[in-house]
Amino acid sequence: MSKGFTLIELLATIIILGVLVTIVLFSANKLIKTSNLEYYNTSEKMMILASKDYFADYRSYLPKEVGENTRVLLSALVLEEYIDMIKDVNENDCDTTKSYVEVEKTSDKDFLYKAHLVCDKANYETKDGE
Repeated sequence: MSKGFTLIELLATIIILGVLVTIVLFSANKLIKTSNLEYYNTSEKMMILASKDYFADYRSYLPKEVGENTRVLLSALVLEEYIDMIKDVNENDCDTTKSYVEVEKTSDKDFLYKAHLVCDKANYETKDGE
């Protein structure tokens, strides 16, 4: 009687290993996508905070009437030193001319801030409070 593995045992082992590798790769890919999204959401929240500081200094730029809105570009926030340059997950600069924070006047005293971040060929949007 030989002490080696049969062809069936080897095939079963290879199939089980293939299934396990597939599960691990799928889980790792999902984890990477989730962490990237969290990274961009955090970057947008920083943009919103910087824009609040910006509009605190430049109140005259805020919308005057309910329903009106205005924008401040990421380039202005960086130039005025309210925020450092935002980089994507690959350490490339995000697009400062396409990324902005939009401010909408929602009531006599309330404003809604929405960040639009354009990085690594992807667009992201976060609203104040999300």
